[in-house]
Amino acid sequence: MPLQLSRSARRTALFLALLTFAACGSDKGSTGIVDPPVISVAGVADGVSYPGAVTLTFASDKGSYSATLNGQPVTSGATVQAPGTHILVVTARVDGVATTKTVTFTIQGATGGMLIIRMIDLGTRSQDAPGDAILVTDSSAAGMMHALIDAGPGLTTNSNAFVASRLTALRVDSLAMMVLTHAHTDHFGGMSSVLTTQDVKRFIYSGQIRTLSTYTSTLAQAAVSADSVIKVTTQREYPLGYASQPSMLRILPPLQTWINTNTSDGDELNEGSVGAHLSMGSFDMFFTGDSEVLATARWRTQFADLSRDLSVLKVGHHGANNAIFDNGFNGTATWIDHTSPNVSIISANGTSHPRINALNRLLGQPENVTYCTNVHGTITIRVTRTGTYTVTTEKNANMNCVAGSTATT
Repeated sequence: MPLQLSRSARRTALFLALLTFAACGSDKGSTGIVDPPVISVAGVADGVSYPGAVTLTFASDKGSYSATLNGQPVTSGATVQAPGTHILVVTARVDGVATTKTVTFTIQGATGGMLIIRMIDLGTRSQDAPGDAILVTDSSAAGMMHALIDAGPGLTTNSNAFVASRLTALRVDSLAMMVLTHAHTDHFGGMSSVLTTQDVKRFIYSGQIRTLSTYTSTLAQAAVSADSVIKVTTQREYPLGYASQPSMLRILPPLQTWINTNTSDGDELNEGSVGAHLSMGSFDMFFTGDSEVLATARWRTQFADLSRDLSVLKVGHHGANNAIFDNGFNGTATWIDHTSPNVSIISANGTSHPRINALNRLLGQPENVTYCTNVHGTITIRVTRTGTYTVTTEKNANMNCVAGSTATT
């Protein structure tokens, strides 16, 4: 006679059968425990040092996964070329069970290569301010890293896209940083175009408050396009390049007197310029923005070690007298005596700038050679890893810098 099960026994048997079926159709084993996901990593191995760039590839056999590199999110297929130690952490999850795999590896810095500084000639146009645009490139066998300090509009072409087009012509497509020294149009007029055509990692500026629509729109574009926006309030240091001994770019905070004032006063904006110091080997260079008397005195006293006895000085305010002399017009020039540059470079429109008195003082500085874009076009400085350097010009290499045609003092 067939075995007869009670109704409650039949229910229990059915329930156990369903559990068994569910276990067979899932990632759980016979015990009902989920099998953890298995993470695979290719391109790098734990504890290995690589001579150059590597490509990271990682995946999980089930569930979802995410990864970080040095604490920042990273996706499979990313290339890593910065020298130093890197930590890749991949985490996978399925049904509440997580697996983590950590790989620590090192990229060896390349040797050789050079540092290249280009003061871009923005052209001549008598009714416009001169403007600045300086591209700094650390180049090595491991790759190039670029920084752009200011981006004024093209004067001859009257084009806000001029600097962006020059970067494209130089095959630049990524900027490790873009620095806006101060809130004057001749220094930021071309930045929106650069922000929309370049991959900008950091946008660095003084924090100046100003309601000028083109200025506020540039800051808004930076907030959308750049990976990060940084107001400089303390000194910041950024290694520039992928070599084992990269160049170092130090960004210096501006004079704070008028930074939080909504001002359009030209002198107040100029005095709020961000400063920068660039070094490699024995070479060092100081960038002044449009610093005038108060700002240059601050660079000289509060940042004396970074501003004295320079290889190259980027002359402030396009070679204006108030960027050279203690009284803003003529006489003593403590800033120039302190910096004592071997080379001075000036971005000038050739009409209002450079000024006669300022230029004569620079030309009279012992062992100083002065170049200006209105005479020499784009000025290029090439620096070796040890710090030796050469200066080349786009044109008129044997001519002296001359004052602007309407610069009467």
